[in-house]
Amino acid sequence: MKTACVFLSSREPKIELDEDIKNFASFISKNNLKLMYGGGKCGLMGKLSKSVFDNGGKTIGITLPMFDDMGVTPDYLDQLTTEENFYLRKKSMIDKSDFFVIFPGGVGTADEFFDIFNHLCLGLENKNIYVFNKDDCWTDLLKWIDKNVELNMLKNKPDGLFVSETINDLQNRIEKNEF
Repeated sequence: MKTACVFLSSREPKIELDEDIKNFASFISKNNLKLMYGGGKCGLMGKLSKSVFDNGGKTIGITLPMFDDMGVTPDYLDQLTTEENFYLRKKSMIDKSDFFVIFPGGVGTADEFFDIFNHLCLGLENKNIYVFNKDDCWTDLLKWIDKNVELNMLKNKPDGLFVSETINDLQNRIEKNEF
């Protein structure tokens, strides 16, 4: 059973994602994938993990003591690990996943994306990254990466980076590359 690590917002962005979340949760469950994520019950993180759970899928959360103290860790996860800091949390998610999906998110999601993107560029990882660029959420960041290639600050965009504008395209790309 492969593990999909999904990085996404712990907040409610001003983007309509409810149907995409439900669709992707169903996709994870139907394809016998495990969801690994940051272990929260708020925002998109909570919606996705709860929807995967409700669809009979496996959910793995990796959280921090501060989030437990805040009471934002759900009680429905199949597995929960607590790491002592953000670095170890991210490292654990990277090490234990087979591929990565980047949903809309903020600074934390961008940080997680860049860490795995850097590893992919350096050849330290060969796991695919799937970016869900709903409503151009990541367009400027992706243009910045293209600019880095143009300016020779980045040799090229790695083959393992896939960008999708729709949830159906995202799922099709994952099916093509991971199954």
